[in-house]
Amino acid sequence: FFVWYFQFFKQYITWWQIVGMAIIYNILKIWIIEQNLLMFWVVPSLISSMQLFYFGTYLPHRGEHENKHQSKTQSKNHIWAFFSCYFFGYHYEHHDSPATPWWRLWKEKEKNLKINDG
Repeated sequence: FFVWYFQFFKQYITWWQIVGMAIIYNILKIWIIEQNLLMFWVVPSLISSMQLFYFGTYLPHRGEHENKHQSKTQSKNHIWAFFSCYFFGYHYEHHDSPATPWWRLWKEKEKNLKINDG
């Protein structure tokens, strides 16, 4: 899990972004208490990256899949898909229709179900 997470992290975050965030962090320390920076910026950033990885990459792609996108869609209900990470639960649909905005992915799932049901 963590090896995959760090690979995910390396793929989406550059050294320049890390340097930029470090510079911004140190400038903000001039006006903002460091505990507040940690609690309201650093910790939420790390937690949200873990959430995005877990619901957006790890769960949909882990295991064996017999489809062209090597991914799956969350089997839970629509509300859970929203709260898990802005409909990342509709991951197959995201790969199948990447131009579809996240709030319309559930319609892609319904369309696929109708096609598969005949």
